[in-house]
This record gives sequence, structure tokens and C-alpha cells, in this order.
Amino acid sequence: MSNSASVPQVVPPPLPPGLIDDVKRAVTCERLRLLSIAFYISGALGAAFVSILLIHFCVLAAMSFMPETAFQASSIQNSAGSLQAGQNAEPFSPRIMFRVFAGVIGIVILCGWTLGGLTIYAGRCIAKRQRRTFVLLMAGFNCLWIPYGTLLGVVTILALSSEDAKREYPR
Repeated sequence: MSNSASVPQVVPPPLPPGLIDDVKRAVTCERLRLLSIAFYISGALGAAFVSILLIHFCVLAAMSFMPETAFQASSIQNSAGSLQAGQNAEPFSPRIMFRVFAGVIGIVILCGWTLGGLTIYAGRCIAKRQRRTFVLLMAGFNCLWIPYGTLLGVVTILALSSEDAKREYPR
């Protein structure tokens, strides 16, 4: 015989309306606190990840300052393998390519650090309940970084679109 059929179900008494609002506000504040922490982590990881490219930047920059004599031995021959008679071959120097690649990587590093810093600042804005539009904009930018950024961006947009979260931000 089942013992669960004889146990009466206890229904909790209804909560007063003021207490329901306090519970909703506490849940909203906790969601925003967790979002703030997630933005801090995302910004720090993004800036740290792009910092790995510093190694490539330094190597390419150093190679671009090597003397011309380091490149001349391999550039005396043309694409056919030997210098044709009567042609005055100008040796190709890859120094400019190293500088261009170093410049592109440098721009990527600066953009990554900027995005990481702005993401951290968006987390700070969530914690202080300021600049809701900026936070939504950063959530949209973070949606580009699959999968974590997309998850963070979508959750942020959904959380900040709720009426309870809108009440947390001053007009």
C-alpha cells in the first residue's frame, strides 16, 4: 500500500504583496550581480587571450629590423632559380612584409584590449546600475564571440529587458 496517498498536502499561505516585490527585487539584484561578474571574467579572458599575440608581434617586429645582408643570400636568385644574364636584379627584402604583419597584429592586440576593457567597464556599469544602453551595446558586441560571448550577450539582453531590471536603473 502506498504511503503517499495518505499524506495530506500542505499548501503554504499566500505571501503578502510587499514581500513578493522584495523577493522579485532580490532575484533581479542577484541576476545583475552574476552578470556583472560574468562581464568581468569575459573582459579579462578576452584581454589575456589577445595578449598571446604579443609574442608574434615582437618576433615580426624584431625580424623587420634585421640587416639587409641577412636576406640577400636567398634573394639573389629569381623565381627560375638563377639570375638571367644582363638583368640587374634588385634583391627583395621581406622587411616591409614583417612590418606590415606586425602592424596588423598590433592593431588586433589594441582592439582586443579595448574590447576587453570596455567589457570590464560594462560589468562595472551593471554593478553600479548605470549606462544601461552601453551595457546592451556591449552585450551585442560580445555576441560575436561564440560560444561564451554569445551566451553572455543573449542572457544580458534578456535580463536587462525585463521590467524588474529596468526599475533597477535610474532614468
